[in-house]
Amino acid sequence: MLRFKKIVLILPLIFSLTLLSQYKINIVFESGFEFKSQQLLISKLKNSKSRKEIENIIRNQDWIKDYSLAHKPFKKDLYLNIKNREPVFVLNEEFFYDKDLYQFKYDSSKRDLIMVEGPIDKPEEILKLIEEISSISNTQFIIRNINYSYVNGWEVTSDKTLIRFGHDLSEKRFKNFKDTSNYLLDIGKIPSIIDMRYKDGVALNYGK
Repeated sequence: MLRFKKIVLILPLIFSLTLLSQYKINIVFESGFEFKSQQLLISKLKNSKSRKEIENIIRNQDWIKDYSLAHKPFKKDLYLNIKNREPVFVLNEEFFYDKDLYQFKYDSSKRDLIMVEGPIDKPEEILKLIEEISSISNTQFIIRNINYSYVNGWEVTSDKTLIRFGHDLSEKRFKNFKDTSNYLLDIGKIPSIIDMRYKDGVALNYGK
């Protein structure tokens, strides 16, 4: 289960558009206005000519998790309610992934997301890393970037520390990381590097 450190109040955003077909469409974005894709959707809807065309446009949006489209009888008023997917990380600046590992196109939106890079075939390993680090009580590590390479394996960059997990993402290694994190919390020190790649222990580098 992912834990989020910030509580952000997101208010629904409402748009009202008059379409080429003279339909008036009222759009509610339940999760606020977060993606460039939403701006593109509005532009496409402005040029739509029928309800069927509107629905086809919406179905082609991979960032939409759910929607409802209704209208008043004998009127050209449409009511569109949209719930977007909530990305957890971005992989290679190509795709967003949500907590269910649903993949949808990255659109360069400026958001406070974890950026991941590397030749990664199993995105579930990324989510596992994020969950394990985020599950630590009173965690002092806010993940910024995750990198994977064939040479170094997994490296996680937090706001203050580089954490090297190597290629082994075993339960034993995660337990060692949790024990190390609790120890660091007790002594009140944050190292610049935590190297988990050693079989018999952990290397800590506090820098200068």
